[in-house]
Amino acid sequence: MCGSIAILSCGFQVWPWFRRRYPALHRRLGRWYVFAGVLPAGLAGLVIGATSPFGPVARVSNVMLAALWLTVTATGWRMARRRRFAEHRRWMIRSFALTLSIMLNRVLAAVLVVIFDPQLETTFHGDEKLMTQTVAGIGTWLGWTTCLLIAEWWIERGLRTQRVSA
Repeated sequence: MCGSIAILSCGFQVWPWFRRRYPALHRRLGRWYVFAGVLPAGLAGLVIGATSPFGPVARVSNVMLAALWLTVTATGWRMARRRRFAEHRRWMIRSFALTLSIMLNRVLAAVLVVIFDPQLETTFHGDEKLMTQTVAGIGTWLGWTTCLLIAEWWIERGLRTQRVSA
């Protein structure tokens, strides 16, 4: 439920037209995103991630994702409270990326199952649990690291454009 609040509200938060046209609603939705979405979902993610049945690689990835999601979101919120809006925007782009990484993780898992299923009898010696843990481990790490790398590229691209303009 809380993850759904984060996913649904974050699209409006990063939409430039919406931010400019409805700044009060942007702030209100931002509070919902942080306190009804990311905070409870991130805390639940720490617990669920640490007890995941998909093996130690996926557990470490899920705990890392939850910890980073909470950290970058709290930092972004703190920057807004201090009226440091350029830094707020950069931190919230990272938060947005980590929010969307949860969806990318699911897509990657499906693709990885299709890729690895023909190898069940050879690579995984018929062990479905091993294949599932492999898919989960690769999918969880690729999901959030890919989204975070794209976010960093986006942020750096914007900073480079600002430096060229100045």
